Amino acid sequence: MTTAWLAVLPAAAMITVLGGGGGAQAVQAPAGAGPIPADVEVMSNDAYVARYGPEQALAEQVPLPPDSSPTAVRPSAADPSIPWHHIYWSTLDWDHYDIPTRRGTDDFGLKHTCSKHNMCTQKAITAPYNGKADRVRGSRAEYDGVITSGGTVRMTITSVAERGERGPNGQNTPDGRPIGTVTAFCRGQTLCPDWVNQL
Repeated sequence: MTTAWLAVLPAAAMITVLGGGGGAQAVQAPAGAGPIPADVEVMSNDAYVARYGPEQALAEQVPLPPDSSPTAVRPSAADPSIPWHHIYWSTLDWDHYDIPTRRGTDDFGLKHTCSKHNMCTQKAITAPYNGKADRVRGSRAEYDGVITSGGTVRMTITSVAERGERGPNGQNTPDGRPIGTVTAFCRGQTLCPDWVNQL
């Protein structure tokens, strides 16, 4: 939140913002501020994306929430009519890196993660991106996550994203966005158990 936004709040308003360290900080609006503009709204990330769409959300750096609907249909990574660069979904990590998940090929993307590692759903693949990269090697970033039950860790998972635009056979992504998800897997095993895709 910027100083300009604080200036439109009434003098008596007290708001809470998240600090860089994740803690909450109380901020007192300056005295003598004018009235709040009529079009100012507060909404969740989900509501923003529902109203303005994912493209505008990415442009405004609003994180795209994972689809947690239990009836969500898995994208068909095996459909040959879908080009490798097709984006099924996208998210931003805490450093605001754009991470699309593309159809991909046998070597990367949803087709790879689903066929080789049985990691097939948006929720499972994007959960580790809700944070900062744990390891960065050149333009490749690795993000770790956990699946818990009652606070007990049942599974550790990793999602890997390519921040560059170079695609298979040296082609650049036609949309100018990064390659994004390269792979995602359950650590310590080749195939994730089926229940991971039912979360």
